[in-house]
Amino acid sequence: MPIALISTLDTKGREVAFLKSCLKELGRSVVVIDVGLAEPDGVLPEISRFEVAEAAGTDLHRLAGRPRDEVMATIGRGAGEILHRLWAQAELSGVLGIGGNQGTAVVCAAMRELPLGVPKFVVSTIASGNMRPYIGTSDIAMLFSVADLLGGPNPVLEPVLRNAAAAIAGMASMPLGSASSNRPLVAITALGNTHPAVARSVEILRGAGFEIAAFHASGACGSAMEQLIRAGRVAAVLELTPHELTEEVLKVGIYQPLEGGRLIAAGEMGIPQVVAPGGIEYLCFGARETVPARLRRRRMYLHNQSNANVRTSREEMTKVGRVLAERLNRAKGPVAMVLPLKGWSIYGAPGGPLHDASADAAFVQSLTRTLRKDIAVHKLPLHINDRAFAEHCCQLLMEFLAKQQPSSAIGSPVSAGRTAGQRRKTAK
Repeated sequence: MPIALISTLDTKGREVAFLKSCLKELGRSVVVIDVGLAEPDGVLPEISRFEVAEAAGTDLHRLAGRPRDEVMATIGRGAGEILHRLWAQAELSGVLGIGGNQGTAVVCAAMRELPLGVPKFVVSTIASGNMRPYIGTSDIAMLFSVADLLGGPNPVLEPVLRNAAAAIAGMASMPLGSASSNRPLVAITALGNTHPAVARSVEILRGAGFEIAAFHASGACGSAMEQLIRAGRVAAVLELTPHELTEEVLKVGIYQPLEGGRLIAAGEMGIPQVVAPGGIEYLCFGARETVPARLRRRRMYLHNQSNANVRTSREEMTKVGRVLAERLNRAKGPVAMVLPLKGWSIYGAPGGPLHDASADAAFVQSLTRTLRKDIAVHKLPLHINDRAFAEHCCQLLMEFLAKQQPSSAIGSPVSAGRTAGQRRKTAK
């Protein structure tokens, strides 16, 4: 199957021509897609800019004089439709795009329309900067061009482009899919501060016959998880680290979700979810100097030189607790809240640099006051990273799944420690 080569041929045509020759040398067929606005230079496309505009439901001439951002969004949408169509017709094995700022925005928008796993590779002049707005929640690989994409290959740019061609050719040669994809998939949220809990949970659930995908609570991963849930790819969620919710609610921090609405998809889809407050008590920023001035007098701990964690206030935790409860209240499926009374993270535990018992209590009070009465709240005299805490959460999740799928063998009780039923005597 061909590799799609996508760019603005009016400005990057000579680079595309070179990439096309490289791919042909590697034995790959190529479909060139033009997302430019003027006559191509250096190479002719298989799919023209006029066809791209038509795929977006418009005519290229109608875009003349329109605001630049509107034009780029339209072209990106049309290119995305074409890529998706080629993939659905089994006429696409991967996509390679190149561009500056505008071109990167367009080719990434198009690539985001393709499913997870379809090879996507972009060579960009801006790849050394913040790529979150371009990549979104997609699995797009980026390569910094080093030199500008202008005037065709040169001694600096040529090895970069050759590497890009080799990379997409190699990626496209790999088969998609997983040999174990028929097993139920459990999504788990994670941060370094909750790693022991997540690692133990992965061990338990994998041993019980589940596939596991952990999502780093860094904004993009949580949003990607929500998308996968809505796509029907996830059987249950172990929300050990809903940190992103705090930053979404308070609208501050570098881990705000790319898309709003964390902790909503599982409830909408009616799949089981067990929720703990891991990492929910602090905000994440970059280096110390990136922390907003109004927050610099708060308790702060440097996770590393590029990651400052800042404690939330009592008032903020009250708001987060209420919003979390409101979102769980919308759940159509089974849900449980599990509260570790001896700390929600490494730094937030009693004696830790970010511990604030008053703010934590405000969160719990707000949460329990707002939560639906039929949603169980398990209060355990444990730290979130204690082995017994992970075991309790996993057992709850497996019991939920067993009730939903009684005919399938989805795991056995946790062998270490007491069963969830026995431990409920310590729960509310």
